[in-house]
Amino acid sequence: MKPVAEACLRNQAPIAEAVREPFAYVKTVLEIGAGTGQHAVYIAERMPHLQWLPTDLAEALPGICAWVEESGLDNLLPPKALDVTTGDWELSETFDAAYTSNTLHFVGWTPVEALFAGVAKRLRAGSPFCVYGPFNENGVFTSPGNQGLDEWVKTRDPDAGLKDLADIEALALRYGFKLKTLKRLPANNLLLVFCFEG
Repeated sequence: MKPVAEACLRNQAPIAEAVREPFAYVKTVLEIGAGTGQHAVYIAERMPHLQWLPTDLAEALPGICAWVEESGLDNLLPPKALDVTTGDWELSETFDAAYTSNTLHFVGWTPVEALFAGVAKRLRAGSPFCVYGPFNENGVFTSPGNQGLDEWVKTRDPDAGLKDLADIEALALRYGFKLKTLKRLPANNLLLVFCFEG
């Protein structure tokens, strides 16, 4: 049975619309933390020019495979196992773009650093990196819902929690990413569109 995340059902349409412009002229996309695989299917179906590679921890792959196989999409590649905290991502290819959704607040700062460091090694100069999720701004929660989410994820992992937008921008710059566009999406989420400048 395919895993279904209700949040994905709610946010997949606005996300797909938001990435349409940055992904308009790219071909290969690396998705980190594909979760259930719902976003991969939804976006790949609506942007058939993309070759989309979903990745996640090994335990998530059966669920992603179920979505990928049922979709029958030629532009959706078989998922690969990827732990961003391992030094070698075991991906030989480079990509035109990267995407991650609702991942940063579920982990501590070290995996977030590893994410940007790893993506920087897999993108060509000028490539977009789209990061979706909830963020604090100026050290403040932007909604009671985001504060509640922060408290909940910290019960799972004390090092996890919402990251501040300014901190993410600063980290991204260290690895060659410049924030080009910030799109405000429903439910107090943001889509950050970084450009990898090398």
